[in-house]
Amino acid sequence: MNNALLITKYYLKRAFSRPLDVALMTLLPVGIIVVNVMLNMNIINLGGGDTGDMYFQGFNIEATVLTMFILVMFQTMSGVYAGEFVFTDFRDVNKWRRRALPVPSWSFTFAAVAASVLFSFATAVFILVVMHFGFSIYLGNWFIVLPLVFLVGLWAQFIGIIVAMFVSKKSVIDGVTIILGFVLSSLSGTFLIAVPIPAVVRDFVIPTGVAVRGIVSTNIITTVEGGVSWMWGDTMTDSLMAIGIMVAHVIVAAIVAVVLMRRKVS
Repeated sequence: MNNALLITKYYLKRAFSRPLDVALMTLLPVGIIVVNVMLNMNIINLGGGDTGDMYFQGFNIEATVLTMFILVMFQTMSGVYAGEFVFTDFRDVNKWRRRALPVPSWSFTFAAVAASVLFSFATAVFILVVMHFGFSIYLGNWFIVLPLVFLVGLWAQFIGIIVAMFVSKKSVIDGVTIILGFVLSSLSGTFLIAVPIPAVVRDFVIPTGVAVRGIVSTNIITTVEGGVSWMWGDTMTDSLMAIGIMVAHVIVAAIVAVVLMRRKVS
């Protein structure tokens, strides 16, 4: 375990030492959110929208919803980090060096996943803090928001490893994970084109949809005709169910990743 923790520290250093990657996971999503919020505020101020007042009790509801949606999408894409680490150290330039070390393979796998999910989670918290102080987003129940964000990031790391087992170039991992994030977000109706699929599939099967439903079910206030209510319900049931479903997604992805690594990494 000491070896795994030491390698985790090494992977974290690699992740945070690339300014472009840090910017893509922090500044880019913040920029997308800010642009969309400013555009929507202008539309409302000009009287061209039908969403009404963007603020409730001092919280910017439009910014809150956009932040949660885009945050989940970028967490889905974060699997590129674990995928690249595993590809480099198990299938590419560093595989012979790794084999020469007196360290079991599981230590590298554990470290790659741990470092990647910590990196993605740190960027997510950064986005939430910036948007809270910059645009007064409603952070909601931390015991729901943070576990779901963490679980989406953890699921994405195992997906990144799975992708890494099927590609021949590290650069392909970037493209596949980014496309996957866009597709899943579109299927869950949170970004780009909302694909018409059954609600049960969107909210209980697709990971991005599960996470978004769990977060907004009891944690995002929205204005509706006749007053104020919670989106999709007023209890914690949907949120707790979403956490359970995401745990199941993580377990399945982890099992698949481990099985593939044992078969494909000689």
